[in-house]
Amino acid sequence: MPGLSYARPEGAALIPDTINTILLDAGDTLIAYRRPLRILLQDFFIEQNEIVRRDQIAEGLDAVNSRYRAMMGQVRSVEEERRMWLEVARDLLDILIPRRRDLYVQLGRWFGEGWKLMKVFRDVRPALRQLRLNGYRLAVVSNWEPSLEEVLDHLGLRFHFTTVVTSSVEGIAKPDPRLFEIALERCGVLAAEAVSVGDDVERDVDAAAKAGLLGILLDRFDDHPDYRPRVESLAELVERLPARIPQPRSNV
Repeated sequence: MPGLSYARPEGAALIPDTINTILLDAGDTLIAYRRPLRILLQDFFIEQNEIVRRDQIAEGLDAVNSRYRAMMGQVRSVEEERRMWLEVARDLLDILIPRRRDLYVQLGRWFGEGWKLMKVFRDVRPALRQLRLNGYRLAVVSNWEPSLEEVLDHLGLRFHFTTVVTSSVEGIAKPDPRLFEIALERCGVLAAEAVSVGDDVERDVDAAAKAGLLGILLDRFDDHPDYRPRVESLAELVERLPARIPQPRSNV
């Protein structure tokens, strides 16, 4: 009969045995736009029988970005977020196609249903499943609008997480370490028991360190090959983290 052992993969020594909770970023860690936003917007306009060049769309997005960020800092609920997207849509249409302000409600809804434009990275579902089977508590800590929980729910990921902490709802954005402290409190764990995993050195690794957590860079696109600690995928993270519950061991 197979015995039981605790998995100790090579490289796991870098991660303390005290870790029982993993705080994950969302954008470019779990999910991302299927294609660049300017291309997705161009497709939207084509469906409305309007031709807008991608460079014009990029310039329009740059022009509304500062107002979007200012509004995002004040949005605390999904309802307020929907109103914000209507404002963004109106501003963008005034720049790109001022004669088509009749589209602003439709475009605002398009922005608000952003989950339809998202993809889940291929390694995410199996990695989250295995991490939970291995005994880890999972949570999301992200600079995102209040709708992130809905986005994760629509994409079939929400049930994996004990809590989802967003900058908009809390009024605090990474790299402020207090966002991590809120997540730790809601998970009921100490900083020494958690690790932060995300794609941004400043916001996901350095900020986590200021809150007392170990930070691990998820470097999907090999932008920081010499950075440590670093993983290239969530599948590698699973390999690096020792299982916290007994795992079947083959007799071979």
